[in-house]
Amino acid sequence: MQSDPPSPSLYERLGGQAGLERLLSRFYDRAREDDLLGPIFSAHVHDWDSHLQTVVNFWSNHTGGPVLYRGGMGRHFRLGLEPRHFDRWLALWRSNAELEVGPECAEELHAIASRIATNLKAMAAQASSLNVGGPSPRPGSRFGLSSRPSA
Repeated sequence: MQSDPPSPSLYERLGGQAGLERLLSRFYDRAREDDLLGPIFSAHVHDWDSHLQTVVNFWSNHTGGPVLYRGGMGRHFRLGLEPRHFDRWLALWRSNAELEVGPECAEELHAIASRIATNLKAMAAQASSLNVGGPSPRPGSRFGLSSRPSA
């Protein structure tokens, strides 16, 4: 008995690297124009070609393509992001995917992005509570908390 061939990955259905580049380029064009997200991108991304390639590599990993991104998400923690930023990113991501790819791929992309946003929100909240990415703690303190007993 012959088994069915494996179904193509989301990466393949999106058109591989060229498809991801198209999708992400259009997303970031929209994000840069967004009233809430645009100023953050303008302040922190100075080399858009490099940023786009990094994000394409990241999404390649998450859509079943070649594993090209080996970095972490820590850069996001020093941007001062709040839950409303993640919510806007996710809404913009969903509308962009719905405009650029078919409904099945758009839904899969949204599910992946939702997991990423949830994880980033949780990590950002934890980093914020530990003062990660913020001002340096006072010398002799751990995570900005004094090791001396309070008076």
